Amino acid sequence: MTTTHVAASVPLPPPVARPQDAPLRQDVRWLAATLGRVVRRLAGEDTFRAVEDLRRGSRARRLGVPGAPDLDALLARTRSLPPETARLTARAFTVFFILINAAEQAHRVRRSRQDDLAAVQRGSVRWSLRRLREAGQGAEQVARALAAVNVRPVLTAHPTESARRTILDLQARLAEGLLARDGTAEPQRRAIERRLEGEVELLWLTEEVRRDRPSVMDEVSNALWYLEDRLLDAASRVHERLAQAFEDEFGCGLAPVTPLTLGSWVGGDRDGNPFVTAEITLAAARSARRAVLGHYARALADLAARLSVSERLAAVPRELLASLERDRVELPGVWEQNRRRNADEPLRLKVSFMRARVERDPPGYGSPGELERDLTLVADALAAVGAAHARHTLAEPLLAQVRTHGFHGYRLDVREDAAVHTRALHDLTAAVGMGELDGAAIRRELTGRRPLHAHHVDLAEPTDETLRVFRAMRAIQDEIGQAAASTYIVSRTRSADDLLRVLLLAREAGLVDLTREPALSRIDIVPLFETLEDLEHAPLVVGSLLDDPIWQRHLAARGRHQEVMLGYSDSAKDAGLFPSAWALYRVQEDVARACAGAGVSWTLFHGRGGTVGRGGGSPVARALTALPPGTVQGGIKITEQGEIVSQNFGLLSIAERSLELMLSGVLLHRFEDWRDALEPGEEARFRGIMDRLAADALPRYRALVYGSGDLLRLFLDTTPVRELADVRFGRPTARWERKRWRGSGRSHGSSGGPRRGSCCLDGWALVPRSRPSPASPAGSPCCAAWLTPGPSSMTSSPRWRWSVPRPTWRSPGCTCASSAATSPCSTASRRSSGSQSLHCCESGRATT
Repeated sequence: MTTTHVAASVPLPPPVARPQDAPLRQDVRWLAATLGRVVRRLAGEDTFRAVEDLRRGSRARRLGVPGAPDLDALLARTRSLPPETARLTARAFTVFFILINAAEQAHRVRRSRQDDLAAVQRGSVRWSLRRLREAGQGAEQVARALAAVNVRPVLTAHPTESARRTILDLQARLAEGLLARDGTAEPQRRAIERRLEGEVELLWLTEEVRRDRPSVMDEVSNALWYLEDRLLDAASRVHERLAQAFEDEFGCGLAPVTPLTLGSWVGGDRDGNPFVTAEITLAAARSARRAVLGHYARALADLAARLSVSERLAAVPRELLASLERDRVELPGVWEQNRRRNADEPLRLKVSFMRARVERDPPGYGSPGELERDLTLVADALAAVGAAHARHTLAEPLLAQVRTHGFHGYRLDVREDAAVHTRALHDLTAAVGMGELDGAAIRRELTGRRPLHAHHVDLAEPTDETLRVFRAMRAIQDEIGQAAASTYIVSRTRSADDLLRVLLLAREAGLVDLTREPALSRIDIVPLFETLEDLEHAPLVVGSLLDDPIWQRHLAARGRHQEVMLGYSDSAKDAGLFPSAWALYRVQEDVARACAGAGVSWTLFHGRGGTVGRGGGSPVARALTALPPGTVQGGIKITEQGEIVSQNFGLLSIAERSLELMLSGVLLHRFEDWRDALEPGEEARFRGIMDRLAADALPRYRALVYGSGDLLRLFLDTTPVRELADVRFGRPTARWERKRWRGSGRSHGSSGGPRRGSCCLDGWALVPRSRPSPASPAGSPCCAAWLTPGPSSMTSSPRWRWSVPRPTWRSPGCTCASSAATSPCSTASRRSSGSQSLHCCESGRATT
């Protein structure tokens, strides 16, 4: 790989050292010293010296120490190392970065705890409720809003997450150990540090990535780890905080609400992944059921150990005693096992029966409602004997979990490309001798009951597999409940017919029958608009859909609710960040307006990636604040992709904070409108400026990215995309080169490795300068990096060195004296989540 680099004379920005980050710096220093000891013991003195020389030299250069080696000297050192020493040295720095991630995770928790002690933490549910109360909102209005709120993070299996679950576990244990060190006495501190050094040894001896490519079920297992070990407990804690904060702020209790649910695409996202079959989707849903039932069983075991209420000391309600009589008949084995030990402890005995039912496979409860009724009996019995606090702290949290997560845990979405349904319907009609079905013919078929497929008629395998997916969704609903798999997302939706085809295919599996009175539909069909052209046409597609009499019958069966998904990543790749962001802003307003006009409630599903170029990069609270007012009616779905999953949910405290920020942001969005603070005419001026900037940025972006092919050559020459085809994580990347550069938008493989393989140019917004630079011709390309509507914060930077010349770009506010093709300059240094990110205007063969 050919690379170039910045000359040593280019000044580096000074390091940022905030006083509040002193504990973080202490943790990093301690971890670095510990890693040094481990490397010396396990890799030898030569490797230790090589690592130390490079570390000290790089640090001296970074700090501007006189006599420090320049970049050429540092590179010469690396080239002079023997191959084995070079490998071990590179590994040492890789492990060091993992240790830094652990230290940053610990520091996020530490700062959050400090904020909690100092005052009401900004972004917490208590902070939001207090803000609403002080603004004059009453308990009834806020409670009504909370009853309508449904915030759902949706985990996806995305190739930008390369870390093994084993590494994530190690990182989490390290972060928890660092937090445990805080404020401990010296003997305990030394014991904790010995355990931490043992974890560092294990980290050094553990492969960072798998030798074999993980299967889809491996990805399912990883998602279930987050469900069992992080998200269920984190969501429960947020729910408890919400209830307590509401009572404290408004002086009255909050009725049961379920504002947080959990979604997943893992095992259901078929678009671009041929390994996700109908059998995999069914297995993923069943695995999630086992996981959540296992969680309930452990909670019930803990409850049984605690509920030692004696009938000799307090009389329990007759309803509970009657239920025990029924349990004795239905579960005689459990009765015989526990009757002597728990004969006078009816609550403990009841919970033992409940646990036995939950642990059965299939479960002894036919539905989550049956378990909820038994839990309510236990909770009411605690209240009846005067143990109100025990009810509040022991029974109600589990009751809230069952109400929220049922037996499904994750709500599994299925996604497929619109073209797949077109081909499947064509094969079906051809197999029975029917002609091509146009829109009118599809509608006629949906008003009847004639099946299109006879089981004795053989179909092409892709078509048969498409039908099996719908049958799998019905099987999941029959076994686990409708909420387990009721959403079907149609990628690259271009017309209402794309969704009606899915409705017709779902009818073949018995999920839809619009001839009944009332109509039957067990599936939500969701259009996904991704490219700029699709986003611009989305309001027309949604409007025509809502006006369609056939679709209206379907909506009536689904509670007159429509979900619409918007793709941030593909639209950013297609049009650039600025035109994409502004188009997304406008389409949210238009879709919400169309749904409101049709008397239909709606949920907008935000398909944000992790990085800036894929629509992410902004803290979720700021991203929610930047959404158009009035577009979040109550429900919102947000994808959590790749390394962002471990970043947001890797530790229980961080998972709790991430979910709380989502809920708090959506609640405030229901009541606040940033336009109220504007002067007359200011919004119109803002929209006019945004329209002009987006219109000017689009041709500049497309000319640069798609015009000459230079960017493709740069990407292939300066990133390891070809090498990533052979790695054993994520989806295959070799297929990326077989696609057109612009292609179908299904270029997930282009960043199919970790973030270190990302070339972030596709997120740059090209806008005109107010005046030409004296060193460049008028009208030449320029860059207003990281510009987006709303107060979102974007922090990312290019990661790879440029190897081909490119035009001179300058950021707004750049004060560099020179813009010569060989003299790059930096304009700003910003800090996010404990890491530095350099925002540059670069020229020629520059690097960051």
